[in-house]
Amino acid sequence: MSFLGENEELLLVHREMPEISRVKRYDLMLTPQFYIFKKESLPVNYQYQALKLAPSILDELTGTGNYSYAAIKEGDGWALIAYDMVKIEAFLEERGLPKNFINKIYFAQQSKEHFNHPVSVNEKDAIVTVDDTVVMLPKSIVNVEECGILTNEFRPEKGITPSQSRHSWVSQKQAVIISALLLVLAVAYFAEGLRYQKAIASMEEKIEGVKERYPQLQSKSNMVLNDIYQSKYAIDSLQRKVRDRLKVISKLTSKASKIDTLKINTKQYEVTIATDQKHIQELKKYAKSQNLTVLDINGSLQLKGAL
Repeated sequence: MSFLGENEELLLVHREMPEISRVKRYDLMLTPQFYIFKKESLPVNYQYQALKLAPSILDELTGTGNYSYAAIKEGDGWALIAYDMVKIEAFLEERGLPKNFINKIYFAQQSKEHFNHPVSVNEKDAIVTVDDTVVMLPKSIVNVEECGILTNEFRPEKGITPSQSRHSWVSQKQAVIISALLLVLAVAYFAEGLRYQKAIASMEEKIEGVKERYPQLQSKSNMVLNDIYQSKYAIDSLQRKVRDRLKVISKLTSKASKIDTLKINTKQYEVTIATDQKHIQELKKYAKSQNLTVLDINGSLQLKGAL
């Protein structure tokens, strides 16, 4: 089956249809002989709600069988349809069409406006819309000079795809939109895969370059090298923090101020700067502008904080 749900030749299915000589994929237009129909005014707005009610409403009409259901919005009401896909497939196999050649299914009721003028089913019967319902009648009762024939214009917008779901409706427009979205996702995943592949290749190239410069690393696995890198990164990061903090503190020293005490470890620092009262406010202002925690103790400037 085409993923896009493309249309195939429309085949009118009725009890007296001849054996199918050309076996290929078909879209089926089921006559009322192959489905049970009832129109109801239901207090629901959405198709899935109408479908939930369909089995109980049509129960007295269906009898025994493995029925599936469809719901079509018609004006203020709903056209509820029950159909036995197993029996339909069995009938078509008797006529020479295997079930895997069934593409989509439509119901004649969906195209009721096209059957206002009778359409020929066989030599004796015609299909026609009477009182808003599509029915099959003998041509002798129809009383028209010439019946029409089924054409592609009778095709409804939505159809059922049996191989996907016996309970859901899929329009060609919806199928195209879904396939387009999936195609975009596939392209995005493919592009992302290429990006990761290039990144991995670049990383492996850098690792090989490092191994060439440092022969002692030749026998080390990538996991060991990663551990070495992480350890080295942590040390470099700490050293950078210490250097940055000392750089800021050094700008607080001058002829009028000097570092009295300095304590620094892997987690925090503590420094005391001796200065006179004339310059202490100026130093405080600068320290606070650098987001340093400032304490004023006995005329000295004390800074304390985490790295």
